[in-house]
Amino acid sequence: MKFNLKGVDLNLLTVFEAIMETGQLSKAGDLLGMSQPAMSAALQRLRVTVDDPLFVRSRQGMEPTPRAVEWYQAISPALTQIRMSLESRKDPKPGESQRVFTLLAGDYFESVYLAPLLETLQAEAPGISLNLLTVSADGLPQDFKAGKADFAIHYQEPDESGLDFVSVGEERLVVIARKDHPRLGGGLTVDNYCQERHVIFAVNGQQSFHLDILMGKQRPKRSILARVSHFNSAATIIETTDAICTIPERLAAVLMARFAVEAHPFPLEMPAVPKKLIWPSALAANPLHRWFREKLVELILSR
Repeated sequence: MKFNLKGVDLNLLTVFEAIMETGQLSKAGDLLGMSQPAMSAALQRLRVTVDDPLFVRSRQGMEPTPRAVEWYQAISPALTQIRMSLESRKDPKPGESQRVFTLLAGDYFESVYLAPLLETLQAEAPGISLNLLTVSADGLPQDFKAGKADFAIHYQEPDESGLDFVSVGEERLVVIARKDHPRLGGGLTVDNYCQERHVIFAVNGQQSFHLDILMGKQRPKRSILARVSHFNSAATIIETTDAICTIPERLAAVLMARFAVEAHPFPLEMPAVPKKLIWPSALAANPLHRWFREKLVELILSR
């Protein structure tokens, strides 16, 4: 038997969502155009409706209870679907849209694909803009499937409901070193790889591409010279030192055109790294989102 929603004020759901996302009653009120007394009254009605305090005040703001976290994960995708359904009725054509697409992609995507993607958008949809965020080494954020970002590029396919994905190729790893490196004239060997100092690309202290995980039991012990957050920074170090760096092959081609570095085959047998384009299921049916998704797939597979 369906739960009767007649006695439930569904406007309270947007109040709950705003408090969850801002962490403060006043900021949530500003977001919704409601006064703080009105927000407090709405929160109290919501607490009575669900029979849970939902939030506890702390120095950091409004801390959600476990029930609130669980509830947010359940209703946020539904609210996103409702918004997208209503917006799709008036969704403009790509060439007329002013939409901002948010991508969780990181420095690799920016270096290899961003320029050609922007070139395509300038030609076909000049009003569309991009917001690029870094993918955490821990994986996709909890609110991704709720539609808080449009797409993510990741090496693992999602293992939970609420997310769709498509494979967009794979990436071989190579090792870049400065040209005329004094010890790599005869090629890069496993011994060379272990003996040289390494520059690694890391986000919040965790290495991108999870190289140690990908190499498994055969991973060699490496001496780290520097941890950097951008591939261009790594290339700057590589071309002026004897250090080496393991990166995706397509990125190496970009860096070799800009810096005095050269690429060597990765000295260990290792499978290629898969690439997945992932998006929230709640956004899948939106025409403009689907158009942009097709452009991304076409671009990534063509390069």
